[in-house]
Amino acid sequence: MGRLMVDERCVLGIDGGGSGTRCVIADLSGNLLARGRGGPANPLTAGADPAAENIQDAVREASELCGVCAFEASVMGIAGTERPSGIEALKTRLTDFEYGRLRIVSDAVVALAGATGCRPGVVVISGTGSIAFGLNEEGETARAGGWGWRLGDEGSGYDLGHKALIAGLRDFDGRGPPTSLTEKVMTALGLGDLSELVDRVYNGDMGSREVAALVHLVREAAGEGDEVAVGIMEEAGEELGIAASAVIRRLGLRGRFPVALNYGIVNCGGALRASLERTVRRGSPDCEFIELRFPPQVGAALLALQELGVEVDERLLGRVAASYGALTEGSR
Repeated sequence: MGRLMVDERCVLGIDGGGSGTRCVIADLSGNLLARGRGGPANPLTAGADPAAENIQDAVREASELCGVCAFEASVMGIAGTERPSGIEALKTRLTDFEYGRLRIVSDAVVALAGATGCRPGVVVISGTGSIAFGLNEEGETARAGGWGWRLGDEGSGYDLGHKALIAGLRDFDGRGPPTSLTEKVMTALGLGDLSELVDRVYNGDMGSREVAALVHLVREAAGEGDEVAVGIMEEAGEELGIAASAVIRRLGLRGRFPVALNYGIVNCGGALRASLERTVRRGSPDCEFIELRFPPQVGAALLALQELGVEVDERLLGRVAASYGALTEGSR
């Protein structure tokens, strides 16, 4: 894609988490002009300095494509910035661009905005971590989960990967049922014997991201009918459903409302999604499960437009959809 020269006023949308950063630049009519990518942006796991640099790498990539380096408003959905001190620590390090009116919020906030086009509803996220977040008609918000891998993140990629390791060790010891996860873990990690896992975890490079990367082993084993892997998926789905149900109760959502599932959940498929939906429908039988209308970074751009008083209506969302399609098509 060649460099564009844009003179219009623009906004910036960022989605940053444990696995990476994505951004889009949009004009005030909702046309998406460019996108960029960077490394992990969760300051709790990556560190504040690397997180800020990775965010700005993503902005730089997009900026070089469209010629925009100053923004009227910027919204950044960043995992691990729930505390005001964390937000301020990150803001002070974001110095390479003119961000205009800058808001840093939870990554769940921008995910919901993208999922529903800034409408009320609930979003359930399972990536490296996990969280449920919702908004009602009165503008009230609520969240459940999202406390990080040391304190929770049930149903997350980390949770699934961690349980795969435990299942393999239980099989190895004879304390648990046999499972194909044992061999899959050994192969994926290059282990000659599962007992080598101890040194790898405690003295090697097995951080939360590396453990979360094992989720594909659970998905693969479950698809092959491995009962242990299916059980892990079902338990994860139930935990995510419990988190979503907690948000629904706190917001007083009733009748027909959207519950959006992020790509991590959709890609896990069958057992996990069925368990999640079953758990939520016990209390909210009429809710509608949907996939994200737009990715979180686009949701962040929509919120940035709202910061400037731009109405996010269906006409604007149509322009967003058309321009996002052109962006993604052009990068293939």
